[in-house]
Amino acid sequence: MTPTADYTDMKAFLRFFAERFLDQRMATAHDRPMALLERQEQESPERAASGLRMAVNNCMEISAPWPLSQIVALDAEMHAKGLLSLSHVRSRVWGRYAAMLKRGHVRNGDELAVAQAVLADRSLAQALPEAQRRSLQAMVQAYGAGRASPLHRR
Repeated sequence: MTPTADYTDMKAFLRFFAERFLDQRMATAHDRPMALLERQEQESPERAASGLRMAVNNCMEISAPWPLSQIVALDAEMHAKGLLSLSHVRSRVWGRYAAMLKRGHVRNGDELAVAQAVLADRSLAQALPEAQRRSLQAMVQAYGAGRASPLHRR
């Protein structure tokens, strides 16, 4: 499978973010986000695409409490390097979140990760209307309950 331009752009975003903010947290190079993704690419391109989305969602979660000044500076640096900015990637994640709310259910593990990140984001806790938060919590619980039922096990 040839990676799409979107996959390539998101992978470049992850590489930058991981080198800057995540790699120093890993005990070994083997456990770093890009090493994990590259192993997934060798094993299964489909799993790699899902893994990339989950890793990017983790980046969104990590950066959620950052002050606007830090985000603006990082966006400028990323833009100068020809990369997708943090703000641009955040807007993509929010697009998936809005689609979930409109649809009324979580379709897959990637969407589950987005929903959980939104619920875990302390800065959103104040901005998210109570009805939306309850709806999102119900969707996460329903997805988990559906996955636990014998009909969904393999």
